[in-house]
Amino acid sequence: MHYVMSDIHGEIDKYMAMLRLIDFSPADTLYIIGDVIDRCPSGVDILLDIMSRSNVTMLMGNHEEMCLDTLGPRSVYGSRQLWQSNGGSPTRRELLYMRTPQERHKILRFLDGLPRHLEMNVNGQAFYLVHGYPTEDDDGPLWERPNPDGPRPFPDKITIVGHTPTCYLTKQEGHFRIWHGDGIIDIDCGCGNKTEMRRLACLRLEDFAEFYT
Repeated sequence: MHYVMSDIHGEIDKYMAMLRLIDFSPADTLYIIGDVIDRCPSGVDILLDIMSRSNVTMLMGNHEEMCLDTLGPRSVYGSRQLWQSNGGSPTRRELLYMRTPQERHKILRFLDGLPRHLEMNVNGQAFYLVHGYPTEDDDGPLWERPNPDGPRPFPDKITIVGHTPTCYLTKQEGHFRIWHGDGIIDIDCGCGNKTEMRRLACLRLEDFAEFYT
């Protein structure tokens, strides 16, 4: 089976609970479309778990990009302040002060190699996975947000995104849930945010079954 998650933001308890809930096995494939780190303390531990599994593919999120812009080989001026204002302090402390230089280098090299989007086909259905929104400019795939009233991004593909908590796209009561638009699905259900309504969501691509922890 093929599963998709996004925006875990260091909530390792929800991540591990989700793997148990879907009974994730070596025969399955999991795609995580960015923002594993920041806000909550255990983002680096989740990264290490992802790196240890051959059947998990991770995509770049804007939080991974901010981490690279601050600590990576091509540091960007002003990136540390931007990262810190977006919840990057737990990840920065972990990488700088609680990991060896070798561990830090291995993690940053992994992040630097992450794709910004992924196209795939499951049971004849084409999918386009991206963290933010599919656009031609460099920032859009990581930072752009879908318009709930906008046209479908592709005529022949279903786009799956994270980045934008689903409560911003539709009125929701109770816990956040996956949002289905016209040819686009948002699976960011608010992990890392200070609300009891947040959940980690997971979507199974074969039948669009939804799982929450």
